[in-house]
Formats: sequence, structure tokens, C-alpha cells
Amino acid sequence: MQLIIILLIAVSVLTLLSGIAVLSGAKKGERFQAFLFFFITLFALGWSTSIGIFLSLPENTPSDLATFSALYIYLPALFMSWGLAVYPIYKYKAGKVIMVIYTLYCVGLFIVPLVNPSCLYSSITLSEIDGNVVHLQHNLYNYLYMGYFISTCLIYMIGLWYNARHAKNIQIKKANIMVLVGFTITGIIALIFDVILSFMGKYDTIWAGPLAMSFAWVFHYYAILKYRLLDLSGRWLKNLSIIIIMSLAAIIYLTIFFVIFIALFKIPSPSISVIVLNVIMIVIVLLLFPVLNEVNAYVRSLASVTDVDMVYIVKKLEMLSKEYINYHELSDFLAEHLHFQYIGLIIGGKLYSSKPVKLSSTEVSKLASLKNTSKGMWVSLTPETKETLKKNGIEAVAELKDADGEIVGKILIGRPLGNINFTSRNLSSVETALILTASAISSERGPKA
Repeated sequence: MQLIIILLIAVSVLTLLSGIAVLSGAKKGERFQAFLFFFITLFALGWSTSIGIFLSLPENTPSDLATFSALYIYLPALFMSWGLAVYPIYKYKAGKVIMVIYTLYCVGLFIVPLVNPSCLYSSITLSEIDGNVVHLQHNLYNYLYMGYFISTCLIYMIGLWYNARHAKNIQIKKANIMVLVGFTITGIIALIFDVILSFMGKYDTIWAGPLAMSFAWVFHYYAILKYRLLDLSGRWLKNLSIIIIMSLAAIIYLTIFFVIFIALFKIPSPSISVIVLNVIMIVIVLLLFPVLNEVNAYVRSLASVTDVDMVYIVKKLEMLSKEYINYHELSDFLAEHLHFQYIGLIIGGKLYSSKPVKLSSTEVSKLASLKNTSKGMWVSLTPETKETLKKNGIEAVAELKDADGEIVGKILIGRPLGNINFTSRNLSSVETALILTASAISSERGPKA
């Protein structure tokens, strides 16, 4: 059981880190929504941690501490569920009414067990053999609590569905649907293991609910980053996001290992030495990632750096021209399939990069206003500008001209993958891809006036 408790606390800490990242990186108009996300992750941490603490209590724990620990399982979940219900609907008039109603509902459910804990449970059993159990009362309070938990989850899901249905941006629509599907799965897990089974007295699997819900919120954070559900920025955002996503991958690995270990060996939990060995293996793999990435880049450069799959690029850009274009994803796509370490699109004076670069807004504006003094699409650069761009791994700047010759923006192109010079690349296929990219952007913007 000790591994599950470690995983439970670890993933809930990651959940809180994602909330901190969203809150610290959100812009002024989105701060309340970012605060709600942080609010949910904060109380999700309290919920998960309290379950982990309760399950690890020894048999000789003082009754006051056991009582406090049992209460703390249920009280943070009230506030987490309130934030859950409010998060997708607070902007609507009906949502504001629901927010007030559920605020009163939440406060009522919070106060009653503080005054009289016996309304929540009849007794607490601490046993190293059979596990620790809170024996819940079958009374009106617990039925109201169950109704509160289930209804807040339903409101959250309905809110996501409504937002997806009415979103004009196809990326926002996709993101809401993805989050809805993910939360539906984890919500069902939490409902079964934390509401139904715990109400029936089966407490040894209560950790499954907060673990699943924590994964859902880290996944929601990933959707925020990938689909720009919130416009986040910040000095530490990149590093913090890497820590969150990589740590989550490690935790998923340990969770799978735990399930397989129990299934194969029929042992309640692996020993500490086995857990430490797995953690060391994960660290080794993470440390090898930079080496693996370099090898991958080198192999890709040997295999296909001069071979651009134009058929696939044409099909992809034709699809993009018919829908809303996410320029960050477009830059990622071009970097990957044209085999460059970096691609940046300057559209409307704003830079959309495949990876972060240290270019100020003033420098981006200067690049956006550059005029091509020579024939073709490649822009002539001053030595000073070249030096600035080379520090960021950028080799060239080109105009994005569509088939009619209209300039829709600029593109910054980095070093080719692997050990090959920029001038050694066959740029004819690259130029063709850039013309198609410009045409896709022009088509997505609509017909010319």
C-alpha cells in the first residue's frame, strides 16, 4: 500500500503545480478562471493527501487524530467539487445562479460534520490487516453529500459540453471534448470507488478516486497548453510544464508497475527496495533523454533530411485551409516535416514558434516589417540581425507569399536536423511548402476584399 500512498501524494502535488502554473501565467482577463483552476487543484491536493494519511494511520493512533483525519477526507472534496461545478459555467447568467446555490450547499455540508461528526460516520476502524475504514452513516447528510458530489461532476461535464458546442474556435471545441471524455472516465472511477464502494464499507480502494481525478486535472493542464484554452505566459512556465509532464509520465509508469506487480505476484505492495530501484530506472531514462533526442535527430537527418514528403504536407495544408489554424501547431508541423530544429511564423505581428526563443516584441516587430530587396522569398538580413537570429538557432527569414503573390507574414527557419548545413539543403521543396503554407493561411482568413 505504501507505493499507492506515495503515488497519491505525488500526483496530487503535480496537480497543485499545474494550478500554480496556470494562476501565475494567466493574463488579466482570464485570472478568475485561472484562480478557479488553482482552487480546484489546491483542494484536490488536500483530498488526496488526507486519504493517503488516513490509510497509513497505525492502529495505536489517538482517537482525536483519527477523527480529524477522517473528517479531512470529506471536507476538502466539498470545495474541490464546488470549483468543479463553477469552472466551466461562471461566465453565464445561469452559471452565476448555480454558483450561489452551490456555495450555500457547500457551506452547509461543511459546517454540519464540524459541529457533529457522528452525522458523517458511526465509527472508525484502524487495522493493519483489514485496512483503515470510516463507517459512514446511512442518513440524510450522506445522501445529500453523495448528491452534491454527483451533481457537481455532472454540471462540470454539461458545462464542458456546452462550451464545446458553442465554441467558434475548432481548437477550443476539440479541447473541451477531450477534457470531457477524460473527466467522464475519471469521474466514473471516483464515483465507484469513493462514493458507492466507500458508502458500502469497502475502503481499501478509496485511493483510486483522487488518483484518477488528479490525472484528469494534469491532463486538463496539458489541454490548456496544447490548445491555448487560456493564454498563458511566464518565465518559469516552460520549465514547470516540463517538470509536470515528465513527472506525470514517471507516475503513470509506477502506477502501471504497481498494478502488474500485484497481478503477477499477488503481494499487497512491492518492497521499498523494489520501489527505489524503479525510481532509479526512471531517473536514468530521463537523464538519457537528451542523448536519445540527439541520436533521433541524427538518424532522422541521415534518413530523410533531404527528403520532404510533399504529398503529406499538401494534404495537411489543404485540410488546415478549411478550418481555424492554430499557428503554434502549424509551426510544429512544419519544423517536424521539413526537418528543421525550429520554425517560427510571424502572423499579424505576433510570433508563433515551434519552441521558445529569446526574441523581444521589438525584435519580432522589426522582423515583421522587413522588406525583401531581392527576388524570391528569402529576406536579406543585416549582419547585426543575422547575429541576433543565430544566437537563437535561426538561419534564415523568408516571406510567406501565397500563389497570388500576397504576403501574409514571415517565417523564421532554424538549423536543419542533424549534422548538415542550411546551405546544403535542397530548398526548392521547402519553398514549395512555404507557398502552400501561405495559401492555407490566406484561405483560412477568407476571401480578399
